Amino acid sequence: MAKRKRKKQYNQSLPKWAITTFAVLAVVLSVITFGGELTGMDTSFFQQCLDTIDRILYGGPTSPAPSLPATGEAKVYIIDVGQGESILITTDEKSMLIDAGENNMGDEVLEFIDTLGLDSLDYALATHPHSDHIGGLDTVLENIPVGEVLFGHIPDKLTPTTKTYEDVLDVIEQKNIPLTQVDSGDTIDLGSGAVVTVLGPVTEEVEDLNNTSVVCRLDFGETSFLFNGDQEEPMEQLLIENNANLDCDMMTMGHHGSSTSSSREYLDAVSPEYASISCGKANKYGHPHDETVENLEQLDIPYYRTDLSGNITFTSDGETISVRTEKP
Repeated sequence: MAKRKRKKQYNQSLPKWAITTFAVLAVVLSVITFGGELTGMDTSFFQQCLDTIDRILYGGPTSPAPSLPATGEAKVYIIDVGQGESILITTDEKSMLIDAGENNMGDEVLEFIDTLGLDSLDYALATHPHSDHIGGLDTVLENIPVGEVLFGHIPDKLTPTTKTYEDVLDVIEQKNIPLTQVDSGDTIDLGSGAVVTVLGPVTEEVEDLNNTSVVCRLDFGETSFLFNGDQEEPMEQLLIENNANLDCDMMTMGHHGSSTSSSREYLDAVSPEYASISCGKANKYGHPHDETVENLEQLDIPYYRTDLSGNITFTSDGETISVRTEKP
């Protein structure tokens, strides 16, 4: 089946190429206008222009995440969906589901959402179209109102033809749910001062679907969370090289704790106080891999595993983060 078009809704006022062109022209015109007066002039002005371009294109650390007053609490639930991943973010105003586990886990995700008293979701983000991340999403979309579904860019050569992927697209079409492609630099307002910023991927030149994973951070007051999907070390390295704003208090370990993700350099860049690993009991992949666990332990980063702890809840009041697990 042909790839379906996804409308682009964020940052629509001007395309990024136009914004970049105007920014560069502004620098050039300044040089022409001031001419010789620039000799010995502080170059910080030009650096600021370049930083602005970097921020627009890549969401780099030259532009820290928006700092808004935090009200109430923001909660990040790492839902136990076995060998898959599903995350729910809630504030006092809005909610966002990130992935929904395998095909047989949709009902589990719905049940968890119901226990929180939620009867709708504002957003559902599919990090990438592998079944252990979007398999249960069609069930969720069929049974609870969702305001908008967010997808990342998928290169034509990697467009899935799986029934799992088509099932999700079919429900979106049948329910007439707005479908939006998100790119690096886009932001989603979750209310109460919580903002989700898309960091990656920062390139379309990828060879497998894991590396199309939407990587994003949640900022709430002075606290922050990083969600990595299944991105692997090459994409992590690109984020570091592009000066992405990675420093966060909590992070999900990429690709269920695989040794192909969450490199030591990436962990150093994020420098989290907490980490979570979504994986199934005695899974056939051996997740989390020993190398991943060793890195976490050597860096003295407390980590929580869904195969051992069940559902994991991180609660932020805007200043501190507390952790609660379903199982001791």
